[in-house]
Amino acid sequence: MSMPHAEGMHEHEHQHADGTVHEHAHHHAQDADPALGTHEHPHVTGFEGLASIASPLSALDARAKLLGGLVLILAFVTTQPLRPVELGLVAALYLALMLIGALPIGRVFARSALVLPFAGTIALMAPLQASWGSLNVGGLLGPQATVGWVAAYAILSKAWLSTLTVVLVSATTPVPELLDGLRRLKVPDVMVMLLAFIYRYAGVIGAQLHSMRVAVASRAPGLGRIALVRLYGNLAGAMVVRAYERGERVHAAMLARGFDGTLPTGRTARFGAAETLVVVCALLTAGAVALY
Repeated sequence: MSMPHAEGMHEHEHQHADGTVHEHAHHHAQDADPALGTHEHPHVTGFEGLASIASPLSALDARAKLLGGLVLILAFVTTQPLRPVELGLVAALYLALMLIGALPIGRVFARSALVLPFAGTIALMAPLQASWGSLNVGGLLGPQATVGWVAAYAILSKAWLSTLTVVLVSATTPVPELLDGLRRLKVPDVMVMLLAFIYRYAGVIGAQLHSMRVAVASRAPGLGRIALVRLYGNLAGAMVVRAYERGERVHAAMLARGFDGTLPTGRTARFGAAETLVVVCALLTAGAVALY
C-alpha cells in the first residue's frame, strides 16, 4: 500500500537489471534550506558523467591520453612560465580539444579554476619573500617585489594549466578505463588498487554527506547559521565513524562479488594510429613550450 507523502516529496523509482522495481521518496529541501539549491540525486554523477559523452576524444585509448597529459604537465612545470600571449594560445588549444570532445566549456574551466585559491595562497608568499616580508604598499609594489610577482604568476599559471590538463583527461575517460590504462602502462598494481579504492570510497562518502545534509534540512529547517555550523561540527565526527564502518561493509561486499584488485571496464581500446598522433602532438606542443 502506497502511503501519501508530505509536501515537497515525490516518488522516485529504480529498476534493476533483474527487473525488480522499488521506489522511495525524495525530499525537496530547497525551501527549507536555500543553500541546498536545486534538488540533487546522489546516484547521478555530476562531472564524471561527462566521460560517457561519445566523441573522438572519448574513443581514444586511455594510455594515449595519460601519456599526452603527462608530457604536457611536465612541460608546463619544468619550463619557464608562459607569457600571457602564449598562455592564451595554449588555452585556445585546450578550447579546441573541448569542442572536439563535446564538453561543456564553462564546467571544464570552472572545475580547473578550483585549484587557483589553493595555488594563490602559495603564490602570495612570493612577493613577500622577494620584498623581505614587508606588508606595506612600498614593499609589495616596489621594484624589489617585481621578481616575486613574476614568480606568483608562474605558480598560478603552471597550477592552472596542469589542473586543466588533468580535468580534460578525466572528463573524456571513465575512471575504470583510466585505472586500466595505468595498469597497462606498468604502474604498480598496489598504486592502481589504492587509486581504485580512493575513487570508490570518495563516492560512498559523498553519498553519505548528501544524505546527512538532506536529513539536517528536513529535520531542522529553522536553524541559524551559528547553530548550523555547530551541528555540522558534531556531524563531522559522526561522519568519520560512519565512513569507517561503511568502508568495511563496502570492502566485504566487493570481495563477495569477486573483486580481484581490478575494476571491470566496458571496453579495452587498442593503441593505434590515432593514439600515436595524440602522443606525437603532445610531444610537439611540449617541445614548443620548452623551446619558444
